[in-house]
Amino acid sequence: MFFASISTSLLLLVVATHSVSALPAEDPSTEESDCFPILKGHLAGFDSHNNQFNFITNSANEVAYDSGWKGSTHQIFLLFEQCPNYKDPIGDDDSISFVGRMYVPALKGCISNPAYLQSTNAKASYYPVIKPCDALTGTVAEDALWKYYPDADGDEFSFVYWAAQPNRLQKGCFGMYGYKVDTVSRLDRFPGLPYTRPGHNGAIEFKCDDTAGQSRFFVQ
Repeated sequence: MFFASISTSLLLLVVATHSVSALPAEDPSTEESDCFPILKGHLAGFDSHNNQFNFITNSANEVAYDSGWKGSTHQIFLLFEQCPNYKDPIGDDDSISFVGRMYVPALKGCISNPAYLQSTNAKASYYPVIKPCDALTGTVAEDALWKYYPDADGDEFSFVYWAAQPNRLQKGCFGMYGYKVDTVSRLDRFPGLPYTRPGHNGAIEFKCDDTAGQSRFFVQ
């Protein structure tokens, strides 16, 4: 059932260099935690014509999209840090996935979903925000827990998604979240440009991968 969900859903993706030795040893986020970097790249997506775009941060440190991203100095470069002590809410085989967090060195913060701990309303908006990682150490980091699945097919595409307990936010959701797609740009279930929240400087929203109108993030 899990692999069927992956193949039929558009999730959070990573296209990146998988090389621990190439990552900076002085990464400050690892000093006070058991997490360590295993992947790096820019947070990105693909539109319905398979053209890549990169996500940026807005003035509130929210993950955002802007059509002028190419000229932005706020593109999100991140490290996926594996955190062996974090509890996996999905319970997948560790041989095919890694549990961890998405660390943004420039802001010394982790991409999280703060609304997750504040509401269980299925109709509420859930959105990625970069906040300090200090409170994320330990065995559970519920609002900033991500899963990384390395490329298994040799197509140079791997993926990550924000993870939550199944049915915690949305009934019938397996627990994996991509980003909400602008229906104007979406063609069937292909990738598309992200929906941006009105009045929030391009901020995007999370959306369950088991539903239509969502797409994957890449890290390129």
